[in-house]
Amino acid sequence: MLPQIGFLYGLNVLFLRLGLSGGLAAVVWAQSLFVFPYVMIALSDPWRALDPGLIRSAASLGAGPGRRLWSVKLPVLLRPILTAAAIGFAVSVAQYLPTLVMGAGRIATLTTEAVTLSSGSDRRIVGVYAVLQAALPFSAYALALALPRLVQARAFAVKGAA
Repeated sequence: MLPQIGFLYGLNVLFLRLGLSGGLAAVVWAQSLFVFPYVMIALSDPWRALDPGLIRSAASLGAGPGRRLWSVKLPVLLRPILTAAAIGFAVSVAQYLPTLVMGAGRIATLTTEAVTLSSGSDRRIVGVYAVLQAALPFSAYALALALPRLVQARAFAVKGAA
């Protein structure tokens, strides 16, 4: 959502002054900064669409705030949360400039290696990196689709056994 090249310069200057540039913490922070808006956009509509009657019902039955979160909100929003996490993972995998600039070229990721190899390496190796770079987000989306079904099947099995 933010223009990376214009924003990264100021972020890099800030991290240099704080003495944090060039490390893994700076890369994780920069990645999170660019991933967070996508995750929030993906989660905003499902969070707002959550029926407040469910929360009120749980509260009227004596559930505290933590119990309402873990027993009502998170199970109902499991699929949107996992989808948002998969979107965030896909965005993170594709982040080249934040990794390169904030890591000062010292942090190697699949994306930075793929870009480096694309400028003159063996085509087969570049192809393998491209397939891996596509397979990682695909596996995150597959997990986001499969995990709610597994959790729901387990919940039904537990409920049926009782």
